[in-house]
Amino acid sequence: MSSVDGLVTGLDTTSIISQLMQLERIPQQRLENRAKLAKSASTELDGLRTSVVGIRTAAATMKYPSAWQPLSATSSSDSVKVTATSGATTGSLAFNVTKVASGEAIYSNQTVASTDTVVAAGGSVFSYSGTKQLGFDKLAATGLNVGDISFEVTQASAAAKTTASALPQPVPLEITGTNNELIFSVAGAGSISLSIGTGEYQSAEELAAAINSAIAATPAAKGVVKAGVDDTGKLTLSTIAEGSDNTIEVTGGSAAAELGWNLTEGVATGTDGIVTVDGVANTITDTTKDTAVTLNASAGSIAAVMSGPMRLGTANTEQVSFGSGTLSEVVSAINNADGLNYGAVAVNTGSGYRLQLTANETGAAATVGIDQSMFTGLSGTPGVDMFKQLTAAQDAEITFEGVNPYSITSASNTFKDIMPGVSATVSAVTTTPVTISSTKDTEKVADAVESLVNDLSTLFARIKQGTKSDVEAGTTGLLAGSSAPRRAQNELQRALLDPVAGNSIISGGAAGITLESDGTIKFDRAAFISAYEADPEGMQRLFVAPDDEVDSTPGILDRISEVAKNASSFGTGYLATAKEAKDNQVNTFNRQVDAYEVRLERRQAALQRQYAALEVALGSLNNQSAWLVGQLGSLSTNSG
Repeated sequence: MSSVDGLVTGLDTTSIISQLMQLERIPQQRLENRAKLAKSASTELDGLRTSVVGIRTAAATMKYPSAWQPLSATSSSDSVKVTATSGATTGSLAFNVTKVASGEAIYSNQTVASTDTVVAAGGSVFSYSGTKQLGFDKLAATGLNVGDISFEVTQASAAAKTTASALPQPVPLEITGTNNELIFSVAGAGSISLSIGTGEYQSAEELAAAINSAIAATPAAKGVVKAGVDDTGKLTLSTIAEGSDNTIEVTGGSAAAELGWNLTEGVATGTDGIVTVDGVANTITDTTKDTAVTLNASAGSIAAVMSGPMRLGTANTEQVSFGSGTLSEVVSAINNADGLNYGAVAVNTGSGYRLQLTANETGAAATVGIDQSMFTGLSGTPGVDMFKQLTAAQDAEITFEGVNPYSITSASNTFKDIMPGVSATVSAVTTTPVTISSTKDTEKVADAVESLVNDLSTLFARIKQGTKSDVEAGTTGLLAGSSAPRRAQNELQRALLDPVAGNSIISGGAAGITLESDGTIKFDRAAFISAYEADPEGMQRLFVAPDDEVDSTPGILDRISEVAKNASSFGTGYLATAKEAKDNQVNTFNRQVDAYEVRLERRQAALQRQYAALEVALGSLNNQSAWLVGQLGSLSTNSG
């Protein structure tokens, strides 16, 4: 509405109406202030609920047994990093790092002028990784469909093994020139005679070592058989090659009876391996290293050579399409292949480009391979080995030295849980033993409990500030009069400080946790550590109930978790429902403010109409007054 200021009266009606409306708005402003206070209270309740959720999470984490058995681990060498989580035992180990894990990398012998040079023909190439550990190497495919090719050893091969029917008699056994011959027959190698070294042998293990020494000294037996001892202490003879084409039989010799062999046992036969290629099963009857085999697939076949015994597992194999076969296309095709588990790169040597293939992982199974017959553009002599090995695929290995040393391996450089709760990561081969050790870390337990107590203290201080009510001092908190925060504080204090009946340590006070006169919680770290070291089981039971039906009394952490759950859960927790109530208040106040605004707009319009009408009325009176004055003036003139 347009201004009506002083048209007739000269009054500042806009100012008068504004002041009147300010008076009219006082109740609305009070509602707005109440809405703001309710919104602030809702925000504060939500903050308290979030803090309680954090306390609940911390308490739940501390309830795990691992939280009460933390370890601290150290290493004597920078080349071995150790990490400790938790474990029931402590101790130390000394070992040498004899191998570091690596994946295989190979590169082309020849270089080409540019990445646009055609290096492969035929439109696709068979690519593979992880076959060597399964028993197959140097694969080349014919007629396979482009795409993933399944390759899995579903039955492992086994050697032919003959086991003595009795323990060596007697032990210690003396071998002389009259009882030192052992004769056996191996398929493909004929009859072989061994001369065992003379001497007195104290165990079956010493006799097996003597037989292996005789094998190494006998050309016909070397690399063909090996001796061992089974779980019952009986001697064994096994073929190196596996599969049913390999057999072994002890047939005689002056040492046979005393070593425990019954010459009527008969021929032992190896077990065939089975590899399934794209759904087609292939049986391998001889796994002798470098033996050529053909593996049939649903479409086409694969030529390969045996890399050794067949072991269960799956390889990554794929017939990769590479377009016109330029170096850049080959690299792109390999890198875009699904699940091949190695990558390709064109390396600029300064005098040309090499194709390099590198496994994505480490370990003895992280081998790479490609059908080299397709890469005529990388070599001037087709058929020769076109790739050289840059790094070998190998597991990391650590060796424990001593009279009878032993080693353990890992496909990665990390030996997980080498001691309970302790893992070691190696980065370099060592020439002197590395010592790692683990000790119980009481400080970590104290840190966790102190952190929880501090969180509770911070929460209690916030509740105290929010619920204070001192009208005279004008320091009323946002949550004054709200029962939910005080309920949370009281219940959490009781959960923390109430006794735990039947335990050797019955209260938080014995663990260094006390309630001060001002309502704050104090944690005495030294007292806690002393009590924990004196009675770790009792301290753990004070905080956590055991997982059994006999002793189900909740511990401190069990009680805190339950209280925090009841206070903070959405929909049911009393802090959450208190926040919802405040949100409802905010909505109610906002609706009232909006309704007031409509009434105020109507009131202002009415005032503006009244003052406009006043101006009109006064203007009319002024006109009448002027007319009367004129009339009176004319009367005076006529009388004169």
